[in-house]
Amino acid sequence: MAKNNACRRLRRGGKHSRRTSQGFRPVLRWGALLVWIALLGWFCIWALGLFPQRTLEKQEQPAREEFRPEVGEPPYIIAVDAGHGGTDPGAIGIVEERQMTAQTAEALCALLEKDPSYIPVHTRDGYDVTAKPSERAEYANRQTPDLLLSIHGNSAPEGSEASGFECYPAVPGRTWHQESYFFAQLLAEGMSAAGASLRGSGGVRYIYYLENGEKKIVETNYAAIREERSFTILEDVTCPAVLAEQCFVTNESDVERFGTEEGCQRAAQIYYESICRYFGTQAIL
Repeated sequence: MAKNNACRRLRRGGKHSRRTSQGFRPVLRWGALLVWIALLGWFCIWALGLFPQRTLEKQEQPAREEFRPEVGEPPYIIAVDAGHGGTDPGAIGIVEERQMTAQTAEALCALLEKDPSYIPVHTRDGYDVTAKPSERAEYANRQTPDLLLSIHGNSAPEGSEASGFECYPAVPGRTWHQESYFFAQLLAEGMSAAGASLRGSGGVRYIYYLENGEKKIVETNYAAIREERSFTILEDVTCPAVLAEQCFVTNESDVERFGTEEGCQRAAQIYYESICRYFGTQAIL
């Protein structure tokens, strides 16, 4: 009789164990279903682009410290291009662009002439000579420059308070892109240290001319290689090149800082020191 009771107890225990095991199965199934739903939801969010994705067209530029141009031995030939001039006044505001670019170019050439590490050259016979950008590039190329800086001034419609410095290096895909971008960063850093506000992404941008003649400005985190041409002076010259928009000739405070005779001298000093940093020489102060 005791044996039979023991057997009944064992059977009851076995049935209870089976019931308990079967009770866990729905829990496990629901748990697996919830995990699967969570994974599916994450995938949908990723596919819809709600998480940031890095694309080939928006690659970050390498840090300036990661690149150094190969510059050879001095003296270095520096082409100084004064934008506009002659019968082309450029932008007209508080000052004329051609006047400002000529004053700055003249001051920069004077600084370079005092430094035995540099030989400044112009891109035309005189500031009063009218020459297309392609002609100025050809003129510069005949003198085999090691670097070119094209000096310009910006403008905005009446009533606009636009101001600041920006510069444009040779665009991605061109032979001298990295060197030009490196020099552009130095220029922006120098102007910022002198009190200029920097436009765009750190004062360095790219520009393209579309088929309809419209200008398209893009920031430097857009590293895609495009077929459209940039500024002619940058495309046609056979050396690293940057076009600098020194200030807005339509902005009084901008002109006061970098567009007056004293301001042009200040900008020229910054350009000279940036050139020295590019080639790794000691500036003569």
